Amino acid sequence: MYFKHPEILYALFALIIPVIIHLFQLQRFEKVSFTNVKLLKQIEQESRKSSTLKKWLILLSRLLMLAALILAFAQPFFAKEQYKKKAGTFIYLDNSMSMMIKGEKGSLLQSSIKDLIDNFKNKSHKITLITNDKIYKNISVDHQLLNIEPTPFQKDLKQVLLQIHSASKDEKNSGKNILLISDFQRNKSDNQKKVDDLKTDSINKYFLINLKPVKIENIFIDSIWISAKDHENINLKTRIRNFNSPNKEVNISLYINNVLEGKTSFVSKKDESKEVSFTIGYEENIQGKISIDAPDLQFDNTRYFSFNTKQKTRVLVIGKKEPFLKKIYNDETFTFTHRTLKTLDYSLIDNQDLIILNRIEKIGKPLTESLKAYIKQEANLVIIPAVNIDRESYNKLFSSLNLGMIKEKLSKKKLITKINYNDYFFKNVFQKQISNFQYPYTNLCYTTKINQGNNLLLFEDQKAFITRRTIYNSNIYWISSPLLQEITNFINSPLIIPVFYNFSLNNLTKEGLYFEIGNDNVFEVSASLKNNEVLHLVNDELDFIPRQEQRPDKVIIRTKNKPTREGIYQIKDQDQILKNVAYNYSNSESVLEYASVKEIAKNNDHLLVYNDLNPALQQINEQNKTKDLWQLFLIFALIFLIIEILLQRLL
Repeated sequence: MYFKHPEILYALFALIIPVIIHLFQLQRFEKVSFTNVKLLKQIEQESRKSSTLKKWLILLSRLLMLAALILAFAQPFFAKEQYKKKAGTFIYLDNSMSMMIKGEKGSLLQSSIKDLIDNFKNKSHKITLITNDKIYKNISVDHQLLNIEPTPFQKDLKQVLLQIHSASKDEKNSGKNILLISDFQRNKSDNQKKVDDLKTDSINKYFLINLKPVKIENIFIDSIWISAKDHENINLKTRIRNFNSPNKEVNISLYINNVLEGKTSFVSKKDESKEVSFTIGYEENIQGKISIDAPDLQFDNTRYFSFNTKQKTRVLVIGKKEPFLKKIYNDETFTFTHRTLKTLDYSLIDNQDLIILNRIEKIGKPLTESLKAYIKQEANLVIIPAVNIDRESYNKLFSSLNLGMIKEKLSKKKLITKINYNDYFFKNVFQKQISNFQYPYTNLCYTTKINQGNNLLLFEDQKAFITRRTIYNSNIYWISSPLLQEITNFINSPLIIPVFYNFSLNNLTKEGLYFEIGNDNVFEVSASLKNNEVLHLVNDELDFIPRQEQRPDKVIIRTKNKPTREGIYQIKDQDQILKNVAYNYSNSESVLEYASVKEIAKNNDHLLVYNDLNPALQQINEQNKTKDLWQLFLIFALIFLIIEILLQRLL
């Protein structure tokens, strides 16, 4: 027999009190004179014996009644032998996005919640619940479980077991029941649900509940990007991916600022990807989303995006002043700044989208170090040599940027005859490829060896006139000839405008339209804050202060674990909206690939694998099944109370 509240048994010591009172209770008798007391003395002795017996019986019944009441409040019960080892039930419920897929009884997550509530409702089990985003200790099952929602975060099972052992380290008993409820999906993220090296022991009981969807197939939005844009239109592309789903027609809708702007459909073929294009007008502060009609997994059917199309591109020219650069980078689209080496404020460099080194003869160490830091922030750099350069200083810059080296100076006329139409740099610049046009020329150039460079324009000898090197997601462009009227007529060529315009536009067409929740996301906001002022990340449901670093004219924002829900958010300085930012769930869980749990269980004797949650819960309930005895002891207390009453009346 066991007790749910054994501490109440200490009250049994209080039973000694009525015994002490009984033993020390003294009754004095008065003497009365009679002529013949022989008969009375005999009656007195018999009465005293009867009174003593009555008092002992009443005391015994009273003690038994009190003892029965104390035992009833201690709640005695019978249980199986293993109950003595029971230290609690620990449940890991995987509430990641992939658990939203449909199982035999609805979504895997919701059906698991229902089964837990049905099996543990009104039970006295000590339960600790662990999800991917929270830990609930000693929970009220029906209340806490109803509040669980899907989360974009995932948790490694190794981490789950560590949390369970940490939560139970203060418990003296052993023999925990550990339930791991998941679809055990394999994905490419760093936090994939690994089970192939799960460590178990013989002390605890491990139940692996391997939930399976009805259909292992999905159609989802893989990505969104801008393929091209000009002053009037933006070409938006999205990739729709099919995973193991049979051929079916898919409807796609585009919303801009909550207004339906486009709708199309196509037949999605099994295990294929399809790119779909939309053309939208050039607007300011675009907030959009693309949705598809696919019922399998709901969390990856919508992708949000946002960007500010009217934001000016910051261009800094260092070196000689050129009128054609000022004309190309006009005030309507660009913020144009020119500085010579003598007037250059090096703090300007970090705040530019495009820097052009124009005909600098010698590049000093301070400028080299500043440019080395500049290209690490996803920006563009164009290098135009002077007629006579200090080759050593240039090669130090090239080496610092991992660009390559300048070999020699050639003073002879060369024609620029080839355009690399296959490179995305010239995408949408030409309506058709031109094989015969008026070739620009140059009378002077520098031959170079560029590391992993892409040649954009080439001379007739297939040597590069303009080369691009991409590093740290930044683009470095090398123009091999000084752009002077007396040296080259390239500045009068029709190519000059699209080339220099794309130098600045390239990063904008590849800019991130959204961030994925859970990643280390970094972006900047143009703002000049006063002391103690901070920016807020806000939407209709959330308002919090993200990590931020203040610079002279901008703020660097960093987010990871917040926000937790997809949608469009605003960066606010008090009531002023500075920028719109879109957050989406990662689509890593959209690919429905699962671990083989049965293979793991073959070499693990302490692991019980179920495909349904109910049998495992029934086994735990049966193991912890008890027979309560408090009602019986309460009946005993009433019986002894009745006996006491009868003794007092009948004896």
